[in-house]
Amino acid sequence: MSSMTNPEEVLATVRQAMSSGDLETAEATLKDARKRWKSEPEFAVRHANVLVKQGKHAQALKVYRKVMKKAPERLDACIGAAECAIQTGKGRLAEKLYSRGIGLGLSLDDATLGIARSLVIRSQHHLAWEKAIVQFKSSGNKSKGLHDLLKEISPQTGISVPVLDQFDTAVIDDNIEGVRRDNIDPRLAENTFAAGSLEAMAGVDRATLVETGDLLSDDLLAVSSSGGTSLGIDLSALQEANDNSNPDATAAASDIQNSDSQGVVDIDVSESSETTDDDDLFDGWPDI
Repeated sequence: MSSMTNPEEVLATVRQAMSSGDLETAEATLKDARKRWKSEPEFAVRHANVLVKQGKHAQALKVYRKVMKKAPERLDACIGAAECAIQTGKGRLAEKLYSRGIGLGLSLDDATLGIARSLVIRSQHHLAWEKAIVQFKSSGNKSKGLHDLLKEISPQTGISVPVLDQFDTAVIDDNIEGVRRDNIDPRLAENTFAAGSLEAMAGVDRATLVETGDLLSDDLLAVSSSGGTSLGIDLSALQEANDNSNPDATAAASDIQNSDSQGVVDIDVSESSETTDDDDLFDGWPDI
């Protein structure tokens, strides 16, 4: 860590360790950075995030709460502390933290879901049901998280679960990133780009990081020499269909047209000959 003199080097080391799955190196690096730059809460939040991934929720909770004392406006630290409180069985603390999150911008659906779960771990299923059902109905029966919680505690309460309204609710697949791209870009992973983050301190934003990297080309439908685009779509069949029209159909149409023209010529010739014979004025005169 002594060779790392700026936050950019720390971020690069952590990013490389996270992309390779080396949580121990990432945790140690962020721990040293948190002690070195004590006035910057970003290192502490990232350190707590790694601790959560390691399953060390009790240690992460302590780090999150220290961040909340220095930077009470950090919503991510408040949510992280509340989730760690749920994992460690501290329901009353989790309820207070989720309630505090509402004032920091946490949505009512997410806050109610967290408060209800804090009641569930304290075996207060009926009270959790009451809070969850009120918010679920007020949001138009569209919160999937609250609906899943209601289904979970329905056996304990003995109350039927209302129907989830999915008419105009966009449910995005969790694996959508894997569909569009097999691997998440390690340059974008673990980066918040929010105000006060290390990326913002270094003057780097998400757009700049993507534009300067070797990512997908902007010309997504440009056809290469092999007939494929940068998205992997093979357009060679369309090109062949445009270049190679049906020669048999063209030849058949030409033959029909020539045949019709020939028939017209034959009819005109025969009719003209017959007309000449019928109009002969000296046809009935005797030969001399």
